Amino acid sequence: MGFFENVMLAVSGLRSNKMRAFLTMLGIIIGIGSVIGISTLGSIMENSVMDIFNSQGGANLVGFQITMKDDASRDYIMSDDFMTAEMANDIGERFAEDIDAIALMSGSESGKMTIRRKDYDISLYGVSPGYIKQSMTKLVAGRYVSEKDCEQYRHICVISDKQAKKRFGSERGAIGRSVSLTLSDGTITDLTIVGVYQYQLTAMMSTMVNMMGDDWNSEIYMPYSTFNRMRGVNDDTFYGFNLNTKTGVSAEEFCQKVETYLNSTYYRDNDAVEVMYITAESQMAMIDDVMGMLELAISVIAGISLLVGGIGVMNIMLVSVTERTREIGVRKAMGAPNSAIRTQFIVESMIICLIGGVIGILFGILLGNLAGVIVGTMASPTIGSIALAVGFSMAIGVFFGYYPANKAAKLDPIEALRYE
Repeated sequence: MGFFENVMLAVSGLRSNKMRAFLTMLGIIIGIGSVIGISTLGSIMENSVMDIFNSQGGANLVGFQITMKDDASRDYIMSDDFMTAEMANDIGERFAEDIDAIALMSGSESGKMTIRRKDYDISLYGVSPGYIKQSMTKLVAGRYVSEKDCEQYRHICVISDKQAKKRFGSERGAIGRSVSLTLSDGTITDLTIVGVYQYQLTAMMSTMVNMMGDDWNSEIYMPYSTFNRMRGVNDDTFYGFNLNTKTGVSAEEFCQKVETYLNSTYYRDNDAVEVMYITAESQMAMIDDVMGMLELAISVIAGISLLVGGIGVMNIMLVSVTERTREIGVRKAMGAPNSAIRTQFIVESMIICLIGGVIGILFGILLGNLAGVIVGTMASPTIGSIALAVGFSMAIGVFFGYYPANKAAKLDPIEALRYE
């Protein structure tokens, strides 16, 4: 009997026991579907992270922050350890030819915005003038935070175009209007709107806006000095600052130079704290590592599902061998060699796993597309992951089908013919 005849015989056997065949395939379907779904979801998450990465300046974004030394003389950070606007300005002047923009952010607070006796959730940020360039936002009305705003502790703010339209009817209609903010600690402050920005949402964030409502896009920006004074802290200190390098500048080399300069100039005599840098590439690498570990963990779970499915295949093939003992005896009595009997049952096992694998691939693609619709970023599984899934399902068929097939091949034809 040739390979094609074995395939047709296997398909005929499956058609005669559809429910049993489907239940046998179920573990394979779930396992393969999980692998393909994970692969697709990984691509979706990677695309979403890249959207956020590019919206924040991409490869040109770097950050500097204070951290404890390995041999620190104490285990806490003091106010004197913080970085200052003077340090950031010094870096901006000394490395001007390499820097596109420097962004300072003193922190953030959650709270409520009260307009016409109605409260709206907001997030308030204290920023420097360079923040708008670093965050890739675009002004649509008015102006942004200026150096004089920071120097003179002005109570001004910049809101989003969505906030302006919803609360005041239009972007320009919001300019010059006063808003009252109540922060999470109960502090109340009144700010005058001087600018409206257009916030470019990534696909994932757009989905979250749709799920959480308009108030998700509720970032409000004010001068960092006013923000710090409002919180009762030094108006000129920061944990760190971000900047965008100019196109063509090697981020790693630039960061090493700036880090060395800051540590040798401002932190030379500090026995507890030093400056460290973070590049966009290193952040992406950390995200990739986390995503890789997550994919590995879920893949292990999917592998266990495939193992259970393979055991199910072996179990049903043993049942099939028992049910078809007389058939095996007839074939052997007619001269069929052991290899032909073995091949017949291995092929049947492979067909079960192959069909289960194909259904699992379709199931995984469906899951991935559903996730893409929810997140707002579409992606497809790679050809490599599909080929791996198909190959793995076939391998399961061979591995778990061999024992029942070998048992069938070793049956004594006389005993098999006597079997009732």
